[in-house]
Amino acid sequence: MIYFILYTALVASYGLSLFVEAEWLHYLTGGIAIAAVAVSFPKANRLYQGTAAVFLCIAAGVAWTEKLPVSDYPLYMTSMVMLIMVFYVLPFINSVIVVGRYDQKVNKLLKTNITHLGQLYRRAAGVSFLIGTFLNISTLPLVVSVLRRNLQGQAARLSARFISSAMLRGYALCLVWSPMELLVAISVDITGAGYLELLPLLLFFALSFLLITMITGHKYRHTETTIHAEDVNMGPVYKKIAGLSFFLLLFISAIIGLHDLLPISFLETVALVIIPFSFGWALVIGRIRSFLIYGIRNWKARTGSLQNYIVLFLSVGFFIRVLEESAWMEYLQYPFMYLEGVPILLFLALQVMFLGLAMIGFHPIVTITLAGEMLQPLLGPISPAGAAIVLITSGLSTVMAGPFNISVSLTGMLLHQNPYRVSLWNLPFAFMFSSGGTIIALVLQYM
Repeated sequence: MIYFILYTALVASYGLSLFVEAEWLHYLTGGIAIAAVAVSFPKANRLYQGTAAVFLCIAAGVAWTEKLPVSDYPLYMTSMVMLIMVFYVLPFINSVIVVGRYDQKVNKLLKTNITHLGQLYRRAAGVSFLIGTFLNISTLPLVVSVLRRNLQGQAARLSARFISSAMLRGYALCLVWSPMELLVAISVDITGAGYLELLPLLLFFALSFLLITMITGHKYRHTETTIHAEDVNMGPVYKKIAGLSFFLLLFISAIIGLHDLLPISFLETVALVIIPFSFGWALVIGRIRSFLIYGIRNWKARTGSLQNYIVLFLSVGFFIRVLEESAWMEYLQYPFMYLEGVPILLFLALQVMFLGLAMIGFHPIVTITLAGEMLQPLLGPISPAGAAIVLITSGLSTVMAGPFNISVSLTGMLLHQNPYRVSLWNLPFAFMFSSGGTIIALVLQYM
């Protein structure tokens, strides 16, 4: 209960500070953030504890050498509270999908009219693409449970590789253009590129790579298996997909409209829209009672388990803010500035940076935060839209090939496979995925 109260106080004070400009409120938010990190640290995963400890120690050392006033430390703790705010409200929109039974209807695409494994592969990627936008990480166990039943006659290694490949590729592609994906929202805020400007390019990218994924799955068409297909009326399924698409368009419109009205970041706008939009959605589909019961229970459970994110992201935020106040940031920016005249090398460096750091345990949000600070001096000569696309696609490549990323580690756990093995299976496609972003960015750069 202490975690729920503390995290709620943190989000509430930060949300209020978006509209009330008061120094005491910023100090209050920073003080609560310090308390949240201290209380959460013992309960956090060891990887998150270790990474956060490194960032905090380096930041403390830099702050001491630069003689930064201790009284400003609480202010340095607030720069990434906006991420916690998004995690805090996300369960509401996940809950609408569950109580509206969108997940169950769309998942029926995996159970009907399937004649061979190539077709099942394409359906798995398509279902992950359709429901991953709203269900997020909850998509994975849902898809795995159905696919495993259809692959019972296959060798464990083939089954695991089949599932991880189809599912993670579809899942990564649905995140590329989603305004609820943190890497997308952060990239918009870092580069200043408009989401509406990026959306057609990101949709083109996602649909192109979805097509590539579908073609790739064709290699399984000759694999013999016993498909546990069901005779399903597809009318309600297509109706649910149409409804899901309609509400997604409304959601994007609401975010863009509010962002134009309020002087806040794109990520903060997303966080503010989610709760009222979720309530409105549940009301329209006649599921408000179920939504309130399930949604509030789900929200409390998720909020009480945010320790890993609290510890990691607030520590990284403190680290970044301290660096911004020191001369060290210029040294970190120098390698990127050196590549300013050769955009292709700059973009390739970002691709390798994301995948390389993911392999040793860096969360992509940590990497994108660091990369964003280093790219700031280059956003004149380098196209902001191109830089945003490279950040998004490079960051999301770790969804398929980052052994410590929650999507890969959860997939490994569900399939009883080492996350590094899952990452290696998907690494070639992950690099091709981020290279696709680089190609689009180069076209924008030289147009």
